[in-house]
Amino acid sequence: MTLATLACFSVPRPFSPGAEAVVLSPQPTIVPEGPVAPGAVASEPPADETQPPADSAEAPPPAPEAEPATPVVETVVADANFPVAMAFTPDGRLFYTEKSGRVRVVVDGQLQAEPVITLPTDDFFERGLLGIAVDPNYEQNHHIWVYHTLPEDVESDLPSNRVVRFEERDGVGTDPQVALSVPVVTGAGNHNGGNLHFGPDGMLYVTIGEYANPAFSQDPDVIPGKIHRFVPTVPLTVPDDNPVPGNSLYALGLRNSFDFTFDPFGGGLFATENGPGCDDEINLIRPGGNYGWRSGYDCDDSGIDATYPYNAPLVYYTPPEALTGIVIYSGSQLPRWQGDMFFCAWNTGVLRRAELTPERDAIATLEDLPLQAGACQTDVASGPDGALYFSAQDAIHRIVGQ
Repeated sequence: MTLATLACFSVPRPFSPGAEAVVLSPQPTIVPEGPVAPGAVASEPPADETQPPADSAEAPPPAPEAEPATPVVETVVADANFPVAMAFTPDGRLFYTEKSGRVRVVVDGQLQAEPVITLPTDDFFERGLLGIAVDPNYEQNHHIWVYHTLPEDVESDLPSNRVVRFEERDGVGTDPQVALSVPVVTGAGNHNGGNLHFGPDGMLYVTIGEYANPAFSQDPDVIPGKIHRFVPTVPLTVPDDNPVPGNSLYALGLRNSFDFTFDPFGGGLFATENGPGCDDEINLIRPGGNYGWRSGYDCDDSGIDATYPYNAPLVYYTPPEALTGIVIYSGSQLPRWQGDMFFCAWNTGVLRRAELTPERDAIATLEDLPLQAGACQTDVASGPDGALYFSAQDAIHRIVGQ
């Protein structure tokens, strides 16, 4: 494994893949909670005013702090073929999707030579083999779930985005079963969404883009443009307690929410969202929430106030950065980061850390991690080894503490 130390974590500096010069990121805007007008820019938290003055005779000496672990980047898979999403099995193996249609596995730090399974996949533009999730009952059923685009003329005249379940044993995938198929009726190559994760409730959540038709996002009777919640059966079925009875939608008004994550410390669901020429977002997804993407959208985020009829984002970026993978870090190797949110930006390769408020429903501070090796373009994941994994289109890396 190759190593590179992460330098100067106290000085945010973005990384631009494929370029020597430092490229400045768009300025984020954090949307405050409550009826306060938005527009507060991310900043350092105020000093703790409860501390006694330094020259106070009664002030006790500060307690010594343990030396924090030094974050170091290791390359897990070099020369990777466009990895998109990652997932871990209970035995610690890393499974990931390649956009071209192959599922791969890393065992004890080594990439298995043969793919786990290869699915017929249309990888034009933003299509491809995208999301992957390990079944919560994997140790009993060995099921892994993926999201991919089936090419046209295989089953119909249109490509279709599908959720597929297969069985995996000893690095070999068999018996792929189609659980959901959503034809790309617009023919668009973009806005497929494409990630899927199991929630703490055991349900399977799936994000599907609006197939480049904004009207789909506000139509509760069509699948595109939403995050959905399903019972993980083949075919997928609708839980009785969904926000809309008999409907799989969990949240609507989404353009192309590429990824989402569940907060193991607070229970919330956070998602990335990709705007047009403005308003890339991080959203806290509420059951039945409407996040405002629609026909005639006019870059709303800079004008949100208490009368805004949709769910406001936690933070937005204009110009957009193409936000992708997102996770809440729950590992042990970097304890000062435990509970923080991390997300990637495709355009810049930035890995960004967000500290949440104590209520874990808003963002307090933001920091760009100045990666000295690699880029965070597609996914970020908290590994069972306590490391923080991230991927670009040509490699998978992890951050460990040393």
